[in-house]
Amino acid sequence: MKIKLTLLYSSLCLSTLSFTGCMTTPALPMETRPAEWGTLLNQADNFYQISADVFRSEQPSAEMKVALKAHDIDVVINLRSRHRDPQYLDIQHFNLVHIPIHTWAMDRDDLLAVMHQIQLAKAQQQKVLIHCYHGSDRTGASIAMYRIIFEQWTIEQALQEMKYGGYGFHPIWQNIETLFSPENVKWIQEQLSNPS
Repeated sequence: MKIKLTLLYSSLCLSTLSFTGCMTTPALPMETRPAEWGTLLNQADNFYQISADVFRSEQPSAEMKVALKAHDIDVVINLRSRHRDPQYLDIQHFNLVHIPIHTWAMDRDDLLAVMHQIQLAKAQQQKVLIHCYHGSDRTGASIAMYRIIFEQWTIEQALQEMKYGGYGFHPIWQNIETLFSPENVKWIQEQLSNPS
């Protein structure tokens, strides 16, 4: 029954996205875009540097491997349900981490799993790339939570970048924004402080 409901919901979401034309939130103009938001590295790959050790993009291609190596990225976190990274990125150069997340069912446990991987990478002084298919919604939510947890941004600051940073956030995923409650942030902080 759960599988049928998931399939029905995903079909509904996909048909709604088709009907709305995959509308994204408008990006702030470059002249008013805050300097602390992500730095564009390659528009074709939706590839941005977020901080000294965190990057974001869409699904990396074999051609993108050169850019990832040039930025000394060690860990690649894939949020897609499909794990296509081994087809494009070799495990000799990258630690490939797969955290499958469905956009319509994303929850705080998903965000905790991503934050935990970032925490592990930081402890080993490794650079991280986070991606999903387009690098917009699941990736956007993960980066927003990273800003809050590791860079002490406010929830509002993180959501502003997530929605208006030019990364292609789709406002149809209203469930994502509701994850950013003070209670969920506090819970994630507590889980990271007290690993079991």
